[in-house]
Amino acid sequence: MSGLISIKKNIDFRRIYKRGKCGVTPTLVVYVLRNRRLDRLGITAGKKVGCAAKRNRAKRRIRALYREQILSGTLPESGEKLDMIVVARAAAVDADFDRLRRDFKTAVGKAAAQLQNKH
Repeated sequence: MSGLISIKKNIDFRRIYKRGKCGVTPTLVVYVLRNRRLDRLGITAGKKVGCAAKRNRAKRRIRALYREQILSGTLPESGEKLDMIVVARAAAVDADFDRLRRDFKTAVGKAAAQLQNKH
């Protein structure tokens, strides 16, 4: 198993949107909130991203980025357990993977920095 645990309940999504901190880039928006137990991921892609095939492609690519960066231990630097929601923007579909990787690191870094500044 990949170690990927999904956020599926609407109440969890709403809690993270409301209480979490966000990082914004042209291709992605990342919301993070501290979690005491384990890392979890939620992915959304609205209809502005494109048809179902494009939305699913964007979500697959985000899942791959998450596995590459978070589960390998490179992000976040603090080593905290986080609930994370990644919102794909329309530019995410056509962006190359290196661009998505840079934007993902940037967005997670911004959101994690806001979490650190909170306390």
